Amino acid sequence: MNKEQFIEKILNSTNGIQKVEPSDALFDKIQLRIEAEKPVNNYVTWLVAASVVVLVTLNVGILLNSSSSSTSANELSSLVSTTNNQLY
Repeated sequence: MNKEQFIEKILNSTNGIQKVEPSDALFDKIQLRIEAEKPVNNYVTWLVAASVVVLVTLNVGILLNSSSSSTSANELSSLVSTTNNQLY
């Protein structure tokens, strides 16, 4: 029974605690700091969008360049018509 009373005492110990309210000046200061951070977030969004555009452009350029080099490789393979794979 002593154990149950101890548990009840611990659970009921928070009944008389009052919630702390921050001052209005502190709340306003926090709100101003949050508002000051918003343009940085917008800047990061534009930076990410620009980097994605650059990566897509580079990938398209590489794909176009590789397709022209593959045609030259096909031209070279057509010049060599040997099918003998002997090394000696």
